[in-house]
Amino acid sequence: MFLNLPWYTYDFEVFAHEWLVDIKEMEGEHQVISDSDELREFMQDNENAIFCGFNTKHYDRFIMTAAVYGNEPEEIKSLNDFIISGGNGWDHRLMISQKFWFNNVDIMDDLQDGQSLKSLEGQMYMDIKETEVDFNLHRSLTDEERERTIRYCQHDVDATEQITKLRKTYLKTKIDIGAMAGIEPEKALGMTNAKLTAAFLGAELPEKPWTDERQYKYPANLRMEYVPQEVIAFFDRMKDSSIPDEVLWKTNLKINIGGTPTTVGFGGVHAAIPNYMW
Repeated sequence: MFLNLPWYTYDFEVFAHEWLVDIKEMEGEHQVISDSDELREFMQDNENAIFCGFNTKHYDRFIMTAAVYGNEPEEIKSLNDFIISGGNGWDHRLMISQKFWFNNVDIMDDLQDGQSLKSLEGQMYMDIKETEVDFNLHRSLTDEERERTIRYCQHDVDATEQITKLRKTYLKTKIDIGAMAGIEPEKALGMTNAKLTAAFLGAELPEKPWTDERQYKYPANLRMEYVPQEVIAFFDRMKDSSIPDEVLWKTNLKINIGGTPTTVGFGGVHAAIPNYMW
């Protein structure tokens, strides 16, 4: 039990002619499943549980759906390759007609962009060695390769479980905020901070898209005399209709303020002294 909810950590490994998933209850034993019927029965028996993993929104939840539906390993591998090559799982032909809903939580949500599971394992002083088994093998795995893969998968599940423990307060906060907005815990946990905040504030899409982004007005109490002229000129570019939106919003201004390299953008300001120690 975690946060008073049945909680499992899971991770898939997919090969040309077979797949497996490691599912572990919090502080429990590992359970490796490589059979669609067994997996479907397990998920049905635990339909109210939370299933947490790393990068599951982009990858594992789609593999889970394909596996539960009993697709052949070769079909699941095609889905795997489609996602790994940059495709969106929803766009794969298997997902057009196959839908499987379960309480999925991606512990990677709201982490720093580009943060990988291996980098986090390193920060937790865990083994970061990649598997020695080639995921592009065109033959079936040997018994030794399968055992190596299972150990590798279980290691990543253990790491994900540790990340979940470290983020326990963060996850509890998401549940509390969701409760204040009448959102069930399992749904709140599956939402990014941005989506949860929007739901909490009751944000709704306008009937017509907003078109006043460039009509920005400086606050009346802003002490303009303290703002560098190049910064004002940067923001005044919003009124220049000759600059396309896709160009304007990606630009930034690099200046030096008080001896500190500073980057000004439309999303905020960042300033830091490189390699500074005190």
